[in-house]
Amino acid sequence: MTKKRRLAVISDFHMDSNHFSQEEIDIFLSLLKDLKITDLHFAGDISNDFHGISEPFFKQIELLTELSVTYNLGNHDMVGLSEEEISVSNFQVKNFASTAFVSFHGWYDYSFMTGKIDIKKIIAFKNSFYFDRKIHRQFDDIKITNLELQKLEKLLTELSANPKIDRIIVSTHFVPHQQFIINTRYEKFARFNAYLGSQHFHETFKKFPKISDVVFGHLHQRRLPLTFDKVLYHAHPLGYPYEWQMINHFLEEYPQYQIAENWHLRKRYNAIRKSSDWLKFRKAHLREEFQSALTIFDLDD
Repeated sequence: MTKKRRLAVISDFHMDSNHFSQEEIDIFLSLLKDLKITDLHFAGDISNDFHGISEPFFKQIELLTELSVTYNLGNHDMVGLSEEEISVSNFQVKNFASTAFVSFHGWYDYSFMTGKIDIKKIIAFKNSFYFDRKIHRQFDDIKITNLELQKLEKLLTELSANPKIDRIIVSTHFVPHQQFIINTRYEKFARFNAYLGSQHFHETFKKFPKISDVVFGHLHQRRLPLTFDKVLYHAHPLGYPYEWQMINHFLEEYPQYQIAENWHLRKRYNAIRKSSDWLKFRKAHLREEFQSALTIFDLDD
């Protein structure tokens, strides 16, 4: 009888920024146990301190559970890491019978920007205001992305040529398709599209018919699965509490907490985050929030 495995992928866990207590981590691990998950993969942005927070967290999970834990890095994970440290966990392959699970970091090349692109302005904004100014990469963004694409194509070519592999599932952090970028007329927000990812990743994926699914995060918007060129894309990042789905449910149940600027996610969260009603609601519904951020695959061993 073929042994079954259950792979769960989650992105943008942001363990430190979300201030998860041990009780909340236990809720997460209990959920995974109840869902009969055997393999857990973090698709980037686990924390802002890879060695100090993320690695001990992985060890804790493996100590408390029977889960096999893997990961690829996001931009937040790369803070304080050398290029060599970043490359160690890039382009990993985990085999599940005839399915290959490929994970790689990804990056961005400004190609999601619309209109005329002023690279000097994009770089200046990044170096002055964007989070990634804290990351020190060996090459510029466009070269990094090109190197990622070259390595990705080489790996996918090798896997596709293997007759023992009939399916490839991919996990990455950065956005691989333009359908998921920020659609806004406001330049203030549109400029962030430069740092989201690259359409060139999708152009690479569609060359390989064995690729069935791609899971990614980075942009904190949960979307229904979408198929492009026979590749099914999954975007269910956990993100920050002010972005969580449960806030809408909370405000429906407790309308007295609604504010005039209810569209402003941070402001509406700040209006409730210390209230006893919210804290009780968060505890009661955190399990559901975690579950909605999981992408699950049933696979053979």
